[in-house]
Amino acid sequence: MPKKDLFHKLSYTEQLEEILEKKPFSADCKNLLLSMLYKLDTSYNDYETVKRMVDPKKQVIEDILNIIEDCNDIKLIKPTSAKMEQFKKKNINFKVDQQKKSIEAEQNENSMLNAIYSLPIEKKVYLDEEHSAIRNSLPYILEKGKSINRAEIIRDFDAWSWNTTFSEIPSIECNLIYQNLQILLGKDFLENWMKLENTKNSLVMLNNKLKEMLEQKEAEEFLKLIFKISIIICCENDTKEKKRLKEELTWSTKELKRLSNTVKLVKDNTEIKTKAIKQIEKIYKTLNDKKLFEKELKRLNGKEEELRILTPDDLEIRLKRQRGRLENQIKEANNMLYVKQYMVIKSRITKENDLLRAVEETDKKEEYILKLQKYFIKAMKSKIVIEENIKTIIDLMYLVRYYKFLPYFNQMYIKDIEELKDMIDNTEDILIEKLLKLKIVNRFSDNEEFDKKIIKNIFSIRMINLENINIEFVNDREFIFYDVETIEKKFVIENEGVKILKHNKRIKLFI
Repeated sequence: MPKKDLFHKLSYTEQLEEILEKKPFSADCKNLLLSMLYKLDTSYNDYETVKRMVDPKKQVIEDILNIIEDCNDIKLIKPTSAKMEQFKKKNINFKVDQQKKSIEAEQNENSMLNAIYSLPIEKKVYLDEEHSAIRNSLPYILEKGKSINRAEIIRDFDAWSWNTTFSEIPSIECNLIYQNLQILLGKDFLENWMKLENTKNSLVMLNNKLKEMLEQKEAEEFLKLIFKISIIICCENDTKEKKRLKEELTWSTKELKRLSNTVKLVKDNTEIKTKAIKQIEKIYKTLNDKKLFEKELKRLNGKEEELRILTPDDLEIRLKRQRGRLENQIKEANNMLYVKQYMVIKSRITKENDLLRAVEETDKKEEYILKLQKYFIKAMKSKIVIEENIKTIIDLMYLVRYYKFLPYFNQMYIKDIEELKDMIDNTEDILIEKLLKLKIVNRFSDNEEFDKKIIKNIFSIRMINLENINIEFVNDREFIFYDVETIEKKFVIENEGVKILKHNKRIKLFI
């Protein structure tokens, strides 16, 4: 946030205290804000290590301080209050008034951080009428996903560990889609794209970026799944939007039926064109023949009061507008009569209709989410295959581990989804080969396949810093992962004659 750094010589806590001295917030509110900032400050390093794609700590905290400084009022909602009952009915935990710069929030750090981030008036994701099916739903899920992503630092990290509380994530689907896009496209690309001015090429940009990792049809299918899921989610939460999309679906279905009857279509558009040409000719004669013009003016002025045209200028404007509408009719009719233009129009409406059918496919949401994850894993694998930079490979290692622990439906994580296990397993194997090839990790035996099985365990533990791992072989089958000195986990592995290089001695996993 572009604001001067007022208190750069003070600690973050002291900066916040300086701001709060001038605010009329309650003592409980001030204590909650201090507690929130403390949790954020102390959790940041772990958050950065696990997540990789994050804003600098200084920027994160100073953005929050600047928002608090701009905020006029914060009210905490007590657990037993009538207001809390209203929040529960609406399934919300905070409410902001951006014009008054005020906040109402549940009395916990997670709700407060979400509310603070929602207070500034930010540029919303915008799609034009050409993308009617998703112009509201796609922005909805991306903005909700961004909000969930921002709160993660104190929701899932507590300065000692990294854990996920499913009940504190407002939307598993929005979070998952946002993380999918952020990991594949990159944090900066996604955030910059969300701020773009309206452009017809905005979705083309997403498609082109995805084509770096997927085939053309796969990239298109990946985006189509996101669009359909966004429509389903939006319809679940917005009855007005659901009604609009149903009307769009009805229209597009009828229009496709009309376009499919090509014989009637040609006949109808030929008649429209012929009729419009005759009317334009009549308007042209009226505008260029003084007697006809005066006759038309007199005819119209002889009608009812509200329809009278009182001056010749009024009639000229009306006739020219009519001519313009008729010229558009001829243009549209010509488009339908030209095969190339007809195919373009039909293709566009067919794609739109396909998306709009998601309004009636609410029971397919989990199926679409699962398909989306399969494309995501395939794209992630492509990123790993072409990468040779050591730092980026390490980042990808952390991101694969992070992805596996993303919350999924039914209180499960991605790593628990049976249909994805083989794909994830294969992706891990390719990544481990890179770790060994680039000599990022040590060897522990005289057998590379055996070493791969050992290294693979890094993707199944929530240890914050994987680069702190030390491994000790108790015997040829048992080994222990240490987080520096603390025992993290004990493993047992099948060993058929593989020679372990060192026993009863801790070896750093990373070189």
